[in-house]
Amino acid sequence: MPMPMVVPDYADRSITNVVRAIRGEGSALADLGDAVSGASTVVLVVLDGLGDRQLVDHAAQSPTLMAARLEPITSVAPSTTAAALTSLTTGVPPGAHGIVGYRMTFGPDILQSLGWRVGKDDATLVLPPAQVQPIEPILSGVPYVGKAHFEHSGFTMAHLRGVDYRGTDSLADVPGVVREAAASSPLVVVYYDGIDKVAHASGLGEQYLAEVASTDAFIAKLRASLESQCALVVTSDHGQVDVGDARIELPSEVLDKVQRMTGEGRFRWLHVAGDARAVAADLAGPLADDCWVLTVDEVIDLGLLGPVAPGVLERLGDIAVIPFTDRYVRDPAEPNEHRMRSRHGSLTSEEMLVPLCVL
Repeated sequence: MPMPMVVPDYADRSITNVVRAIRGEGSALADLGDAVSGASTVVLVVLDGLGDRQLVDHAAQSPTLMAARLEPITSVAPSTTAAALTSLTTGVPPGAHGIVGYRMTFGPDILQSLGWRVGKDDATLVLPPAQVQPIEPILSGVPYVGKAHFEHSGFTMAHLRGVDYRGTDSLADVPGVVREAAASSPLVVVYYDGIDKVAHASGLGEQYLAEVASTDAFIAKLRASLESQCALVVTSDHGQVDVGDARIELPSEVLDKVQRMTGEGRFRWLHVAGDARAVAADLAGPLADDCWVLTVDEVIDLGLLGPVAPGVLERLGDIAVIPFTDRYVRDPAEPNEHRMRSRHGSLTSEEMLVPLCVL
């Protein structure tokens, strides 16, 4: 029996509203707005891959964050880094900004959005970031502290153009960089991907717990380095489930009708020949114990992507296969994806609910 689907709360408790709430704009996330009211500077830290469920389950490893935890907020659909970070920095859902997943179609091409690649080639010239993602980020001029080697990537140009990028690959240097930025800016944003990287590589076991504890200690150190009148806000882009190599193979009679797949293993788009509704009906029975199977019209009607802008619809597939058990839908064209132990993208509470903490 399907578990409850967590639909993004774009109107209120979603990462789309975090920056505006910090700035005191609008009525969404009122608790966050109240918590930072009066602060001279707000430092917003985005911890890639830390779900609220994982934070609570591992409270012993995260005393600093747990002591500062507000009610959780939702990620976006799909609950994946490219879509979620772009929603955080633009303030709009994926259907508006157009970064609708890890892999998405552009005519005959498939864009891998994080690496900004088409096949093995850099897609920057073929698919200019500002054309793929036309919404101007709401962080223009804001100091943004991230890894130095991300500064000039296509994805950075898509979701962070206009920021004051301050690159450092040393976590130990981040407090000093942030402190300097906070001296002259009312908002500073920090991005750290350590938890997500460890989860993908080794799952949610001992190495993951060690990384959560290390990250919590980093947050405590960062808070201690800031002036008392600063506020430190921590959130994330998505949570995780430990999947390993537990995969879902589509029935051969359905695979015969699939022209290609996009998305990711926890939110797989099928591009099919023929009647998509009929193919979805053929899948619904065999996958009933593991997946939500939705046509693209159903995805849009449920509001999973928010309002879908002209031109974005063609980036989607015909059918979304979204596991709610700890498995992933294999794409035969992606032979290396089995290497990831932990995954995200689906609409489960483990993946969709992310923390909101104020120190």
